[in-house]
Amino acid sequence: MGEKLGQNGLANGFMRFSHYAIPRESLLNKRADVTPGGEYVTPFKDPSKRFGASLGTLSSGRVGITELCVTNLRLAVCIAIRYSAVRRQFGPTPDEELPVLEYQTQQWRLLPYVAAVYVISHFSRRLHGEFVNFMIASMMGDKSDRQAELGREIHAISSTSKPLSGFTARDGIQECREACGGHGYLAVNRLGVLRDDNDPNLTYEGDNHVLLQQTSNYLLSLLTDKMAGGVVSSPLGSVDILDSYQTVLRRRFSPPSTTSHLTHTDVLPVYEWLVCHLCVESHHRLEQELSRKKNGFIAREESQVFYSHTLSLVFLEYLVVRWFAEFVEGARQEGGGLYSVLCRLGNLYSVWCLHKHSAVLYEGGYFTSPGDAQLVKDSVLHFCRELKDEAVSLVDVIAPPDFILNSPIGHSSGQVYERLFQAMVTRPGSLERPSWWKEMAGQTAAGSLHSQIAPPRAKL
Repeated sequence: MGEKLGQNGLANGFMRFSHYAIPRESLLNKRADVTPGGEYVTPFKDPSKRFGASLGTLSSGRVGITELCVTNLRLAVCIAIRYSAVRRQFGPTPDEELPVLEYQTQQWRLLPYVAAVYVISHFSRRLHGEFVNFMIASMMGDKSDRQAELGREIHAISSTSKPLSGFTARDGIQECREACGGHGYLAVNRLGVLRDDNDPNLTYEGDNHVLLQQTSNYLLSLLTDKMAGGVVSSPLGSVDILDSYQTVLRRRFSPPSTTSHLTHTDVLPVYEWLVCHLCVESHHRLEQELSRKKNGFIAREESQVFYSHTLSLVFLEYLVVRWFAEFVEGARQEGGGLYSVLCRLGNLYSVWCLHKHSAVLYEGGYFTSPGDAQLVKDSVLHFCRELKDEAVSLVDVIAPPDFILNSPIGHSSGQVYERLFQAMVTRPGSLERPSWWKEMAGQTAAGSLHSQIAPPRAKL
């Protein structure tokens, strides 16, 4: 099929079946079957429950890609943070230059992605564990209603965990590349390779923007059931907040009285309101489109931007922050020295994500004072400052060995310039004249290169 932008060690091709008969015994029949007499049989009486049980099985690729994206981002932040701690430029006096990591802008560009690696990594591991338990139960023959509902829930979560992880890695790797300046553009430092290898995570196993519709469809169906008098509950509890959406929507933001910044425990109630608000707004938007006599397919498509699309991402951010908050609370109860730094990582990630939704919070009336958004901004900068001195240690913990990271400016020794110079001078041909040097050094006769120039393309 030809070369790709990245991952060219993986071959892609196609297979053709021509007049090839597939026997009935080869059908995938875990959820349903066709008897030799041609009768369709299934243990599920409700088609939606059968579909839900099947969806859970399809989540394996998305669960894996979620962690793949985090792995690529992990490598990028290791390179960028180590480089930023060594690279010095400018300073308050002519006699001193500061490491660029000391500058607020560099902290703001990179440290939220360090926090994202920790927080989303924990989320992906927990999601993987829940998925494995689901698959074990399926293989053991569990055909209960709970198992079917769990399949729907895992499908909804994984359908947005892949986009959220992919978008975060895409933006984070690019930010790391730019934060390392011209050295980040050198192929030998691997940031370009990471960017290209991460790129397919945004499109295979389902286009991200299409997958987000899967999650919003699930959430809107639950809200519709609730409005009809039902109860919203799920095996993992990810959507239980919708059961009390009317109470949640009556809340208004109240700044913490004991600190001058927000923590992840302060942010969780804000995300609960955001999920409920966007779910109701997306429901109203969908009903509005349906009232214009559009069919369900078109109505759902035209209620995505600013509504259902945002709802899915906010829902997943809420769940990521909530699961990490539970993890941090467990660390607090166990004691030891990890609680403090884990707490700061969760704080930074949560306020950094929340800052993107300030407009919605004001539009919906949850934020009522100009100082509310300012508090979120101040919190982002506060936790960037708090994590700055621990940044190198945080990436050293998650970095692979140097021969795997394979980046001169990301080497664990901190010898950025020595390693970079060594990589340059050991590159084949780096200390020799290029083969074409005479062509550039001498005078070229007019018309002598015409034979080497491709003829112009004919005009259409």
